[in-house]
Amino acid sequence: MRAAVLHKIGQPLVIDDLPMPEPGPGEVLVRTKACGICATDLHILAGWGYQPRLPFVMGHEPAGVVHAVGACVTGFAPGDRVAPNIFYTCGNCRYCRTNRETLCTNLGGILGVLEHHGAYADYFKVPARQLFHLPAHVSFADGAVIADAVVCAMHALKQRARLYPGDWVLVIGLGGVGLSVLQAARAAGAHVIAIDISEVKVTQARQMGVTALLFADSQEVAEQIRATTGGEGVDVVFDCHGSEQTIAQGVKALRKNGRLVIIGYTQETWPLAPQWLSRFELEIVGSRSGGRQDTVDAIDLVAGKQWQSIVSDFFPLEQINDALALLKSGKALGRIVITVDEG
Repeated sequence: MRAAVLHKIGQPLVIDDLPMPEPGPGEVLVRTKACGICATDLHILAGWGYQPRLPFVMGHEPAGVVHAVGACVTGFAPGDRVAPNIFYTCGNCRYCRTNRETLCTNLGGILGVLEHHGAYADYFKVPARQLFHLPAHVSFADGAVIADAVVCAMHALKQRARLYPGDWVLVIGLGGVGLSVLQAARAAGAHVIAIDISEVKVTQARQMGVTALLFADSQEVAEQIRATTGGEGVDVVFDCHGSEQTIAQGVKALRKNGRLVIIGYTQETWPLAPQWLSRFELEIVGSRSGGRQDTVDAIDLVAGKQWQSIVSDFFPLEQINDALALLKSGKALGRIVITVDEG
């Protein structure tokens, strides 16, 4: 099969011919139809964050069609349209039993990120317990972004933010995850303010029904947010970038007892102000992808009538390095998707 392989950190991926994986007991072999790319891929390429053993096939945001099933697999058959949860969890530790699977004590890897080759290839395999049926009316491109972008949004919103209908929300960064958070928050009944450094991205977000839009490089972001929220600030900030600047903006935008949820991350650090956090009982929490229930919720969101596709660009597998370059440039207006098998 064809696969885009990372042989050396900092070097372009190489299209190689690799043996087709064979599904073992409890595993499913999936023919890749589409696979999204995200900042985690750039982190891996740059040599920080996750560090898989090389050579490695990345691609952690796929959707496809079941090609073959291993022994003891039930519920899936060749031809089924599917999308995975990408975390190889034990299912038995305290985190797996409390819907915090991404923190699994015995984590066995992450599809296309760590230990297990991903979907920048014609085929990928995954345990059946991590696989979910994709509704027929959901395109493979929209189905692909479920595995990471939308799952990240659902986990951050439901498990980490404690969001209630009527809450004010600030979404910082309008890439694939940010646009997913925006739509998930809207579906939950929140009032959404969105900011980004790109005027084009801000204009695009206007079509998704946000309450207010701001430019992140403005010196008056906090003042504008308080003016929009009646002087109070927002209940929840979702930081989908995670830089020193955005974290500082997020904290300043919070109302008393507000929560800053950090989803994206960079290598920058932010000097904590304990007095500010203590006086106003602010919370700063991290959010990491999502578990199987988050995947179910993400599929439901994307399959709903209100969902607007976050996919903005398509590239064939052979142009994977061009796609990664576009992502790194910051010019993509949403999620970039690799099309692997369009037949």
